[in-house]
Amino acid sequence: MTELEAVQGIGPAVAKKLREVYVTTAELLAVQNPVELLKKTKMGEGTCEKVIKNARLLVGKFGFRSGLEIEQEMATKPRLTTGIPKVDQALRGGIEVGSIVEFFGPARGGKTQWVSQLAVTAQLPLEKGGLEGRVLWLDTESSFKPRTIRANAIRHGLDPDVTLGNIGRAEVVLSGQITEIFETIPQMCAEQDYKLVVIDSFTGLFRAEYTGLENMRIRQQDMNNLLNQMRRTSTATDCIFAYSNQVMAKISTYGGNPNAPVGGHIISHASDYRFYTRRTKGDIRKIELQDNAGLPEFDAELIVGWGGMYPDAKTKKEIEPDIKEYFEKQGEGLEVKEDTPEVEEEIVVEAETVVGES
Repeated sequence: MTELEAVQGIGPAVAKKLREVYVTTAELLAVQNPVELLKKTKMGEGTCEKVIKNARLLVGKFGFRSGLEIEQEMATKPRLTTGIPKVDQALRGGIEVGSIVEFFGPARGGKTQWVSQLAVTAQLPLEKGGLEGRVLWLDTESSFKPRTIRANAIRHGLDPDVTLGNIGRAEVVLSGQITEIFETIPQMCAEQDYKLVVIDSFTGLFRAEYTGLENMRIRQQDMNNLLNQMRRTSTATDCIFAYSNQVMAKISTYGGNPNAPVGGHIISHASDYRFYTRRTKGDIRKIELQDNAGLPEFDAELIVGWGGMYPDAKTKKEIEPDIKEYFEKQGEGLEVKEDTPEVEEEIVVEAETVVGES
């Protein structure tokens, strides 16, 4: 990250005003909206436009560059492992940093299991597919379970206490809290080594608070503003945003997928990776990549258990006993039935007609 004072036209007074609104680096300044920055800092329209323009020139990533240069830059950036070799292979090495990742599907499909797994793999060393970073978790459904994180940490060879300590979790009960928290998230990603931001779930509170067709336009606009902040923050800091999304029951599907993700086109256009995850039978879960600009669609069957998602039953059988032994030593025996592993508690899908979302 580059200090604000390195930007031409920024002195101590301007730098102070910017830091007061959590714009603390040249990279974060470069992705600011001049109108928004003017409202927050009261610095003057000309000053805001000038310092943002100079920050973009200094950062040097917003003008035209050759495709070869972009390709070389992307090749040097780390990718986040999913913890599943066959999925990483289909993703050409894992999830690109600076991406927005969506997991949608019906209840008990494994969405919280997936973001929990990423919250652990993000802390792995670079040579093991991690990002060597910390994690922020915005919890709108009380889905954050320390035991699940501990189990994942043991599976991936990490210290469970350290892994839990590297995750900052915030309880969120109103959608407006997400907006408030997002004021500080860019600075935390830029300065405090947070590499992954989890929102579980992103759309749940918006569905509960914005009811009726007359409020749908406002709901979509508010979600779009947050998605835009995710995009700008990920561009400036290479942080990954991963969120779960609920589904709605479609009417008259005529044999197609009866589940439609909440948010309509606003959500679909914002997601760099769009995964559909669901339960088939027992402990089997299926994940499908339904959208990514640089990859063909694929699907994979996985096994869920203590420690998250496993590539197959054999791997689960080899690793799970170590996790159970750890909890037994902690005085917590795990009663796990083979066909009903612990999976996140999610809001039951209600029947809604999919209309007018954009």
